[in-house]
Amino acid sequence: MADIKSKIKKLAEKYSKEIIDLRRKIHRNPELSFEEYETSKLVYEKLSKLKIDRVQRVSQTGVVGLIKNKNGKCVGLRADMDALPIHEKTGLPFASKNHGVMHACGHDAHTSMLYGAALILNEIKAELNGSVKLIFQPAEEKNPGGASILIKQGVLENPKVNAIFGQHVMVDKPAGSLGFCEGVTFASQDELYITIYGRQSHGAKPHKSIDPIVTASGVVMALQTIVSRNTSPYDPIVITIGAIHGGTATNIIPSEVKLMGTIRTLNENLRKKSLKLIERTIKGITQAAGAKYKFEISPGYPELNNDSKLTDFARKAAVDFSGSKNVFKSERIMGAEDFAFYLKKKPGTFYRIGAGRTSDIHTQTINIDEKTLPVGAGFMAYLAVKYLNSNQ
Repeated sequence: MADIKSKIKKLAEKYSKEIIDLRRKIHRNPELSFEEYETSKLVYEKLSKLKIDRVQRVSQTGVVGLIKNKNGKCVGLRADMDALPIHEKTGLPFASKNHGVMHACGHDAHTSMLYGAALILNEIKAELNGSVKLIFQPAEEKNPGGASILIKQGVLENPKVNAIFGQHVMVDKPAGSLGFCEGVTFASQDELYITIYGRQSHGAKPHKSIDPIVTASGVVMALQTIVSRNTSPYDPIVITIGAIHGGTATNIIPSEVKLMGTIRTLNENLRKKSLKLIERTIKGITQAAGAKYKFEISPGYPELNNDSKLTDFARKAAVDFSGSKNVFKSERIMGAEDFAFYLKKKPGTFYRIGAGRTSDIHTQTINIDEKTLPVGAGFMAYLAVKYLNSNQ
């Protein structure tokens, strides 16, 4: 494998400019979840020029390609392509041209790194002991998640994927360093939508109202007791209300208030239990106030559970590829990832790749160190080759 590792590293260097240029082009033209029309068109055209087997569009804005040398195992490599509704303030020469939309989570980097891996793997195709399925996925950032849709459409079949790998940039880690964590690594997530119905009144006559703002305030505070008093402190859970909408003037008590939020847990039992506790809490607060409510759940992603054997396999491959000093232990986080859906169907691991010192993901000023990109492309390619030549 020493010879193939050397080839891959040289090819990663050879294609580094093309990988970086693609990232910048995608970053300049971000598209929201399920709207990645130009991004998917660009990826489709680039893969088609490489004459990769069976390049096809899936789910309107997804793209899948197959690099196949011979019959045998098939390994899946996945990248997400969607951006976020954030107004960019990086000042970069290739900053977003689409007002209010930004690649603030690094999916532009993920897409370009997988494309880089495709360039490398296609050039060493004769040395593949099986096939590599390239999955360019839409809509990681929005329920129900592009992964769940692609799986239903058969992305893990024909040929059958035996294992799957994905990566995500991680800020404040050296550019191109690689991090691994076995077991449950990302949280489940569900979206919460709550409407409190009260009775409208003049602001100077609160006694004639059923105030949905005060009631909603009580709901927001009471929901935190689920975290602090209804669940074990050893079992992580986050309940966040991220938006409150209600009212039109200073002197009017409105008739309704809308709340939106999210819940994150690390196990399915707590996830189900907490959703019931949330509705019980809302019901109790609104009944006490004489108000009514509507509670809706948008089911999100399950917890992401990395296969222990393949995580260890990938970590050892990273040590071999980059050296032990460039490999770190990645921590469990309460963020969510729809790569979890793939791992419910197939063994694999979702690892982290350092993006250098910058502001956090999902912020207006994140700026990924582009030295990350050729390393990420090279390691993805190496991991695929290593898996196809293993007895995993």
